[in-house]
Amino acid sequence: MEYNSQRDFYTQFLSDDALLGPFLLVARLLTTVSYVFYILTWFFGQPTMRAYMEPPPVPGVGLNYFFLSIQIAAVVLIVLGYKTRFAALVLAGFTVITYVLAGHGLKDFGIAGGLFAMFAIGPGPLSLDAWLERARSEETGNSYGGFFARILRNNTVMGPLILVARIFVAAIFLTFGQNKFFHTARMQAYMVGHNPTFGGTNQMLTLLIYPAMWLQLIGGLLVIAGYKTRHALLALAGFTIIAGNMFHHQFHIPAETVQFFKDYSLTGALLFMFAYGAGPLSLDALLIRAKPARERMEAESPRA
Repeated sequence: MEYNSQRDFYTQFLSDDALLGPFLLVARLLTTVSYVFYILTWFFGQPTMRAYMEPPPVPGVGLNYFFLSIQIAAVVLIVLGYKTRFAALVLAGFTVITYVLAGHGLKDFGIAGGLFAMFAIGPGPLSLDAWLERARSEETGNSYGGFFARILRNNTVMGPLILVARIFVAAIFLTFGQNKFFHTARMQAYMVGHNPTFGGTNQMLTLLIYPAMWLQLIGGLLVIAGYKTRHALLALAGFTIIAGNMFHHQFHIPAETVQFFKDYSLTGALLFMFAYGAGPLSLDALLIRAKPARERMEAESPRA
């Protein structure tokens, strides 16, 4: 596997297959959660939930069955870690298309961004792809040379792709952050209404809007600029899984149930983006490229 060469605070963790393997396996499984939920809902869900989740039907085309088959195939491949890069691209395209058709929320774009990162980094050491690659390497002595090898090694392609992924993710958090900033009272009422278990501590609950707001705004800006990107992505991943469990657990409401499972998929997507890094078109990459020149200049400068 070829991973992003960016070196930072997390380099040792991301360079250790014993740690990275389970991490990316968990990220793969999390990313598929909302798709698995859709598939199970199609077969076993209540009619109201199915009606909410289905895209507008196209007469005579069987669009829903086509989308269902795509999801089943892609999810199975991603869970197994087999042909993962191809499956990630297919599922990313599916996710964007269904958002356009059904318009269920910006989180779909963030999940698609994470799938782009999954394509970029691959499924990780705990996967069939990695096992087959190790077997191929032992037999031929060659490193990864799959269909996408040239694309993955081309910064002219990967730079814009990961930039788009960062924009997709940043758009979610910047949108939610500015909603909290400009509509604070309304969002506080939403927070209280969607977490009645806090009971008499509602005042404390409403105060949580301020750290949440600034985390989303600052984190979104850092991600879109590609500066301290891994710090921001890890913080946003933690925030997403906590917020999903706190505010979207009313499973009798279809919209809230969908958002709950999408938060899990979005968390997995953010973890994949964290593992890959900011990509070539970022302030992080610019600072890394500038560091050797700066060190050389300091070494050559006269000393008192």
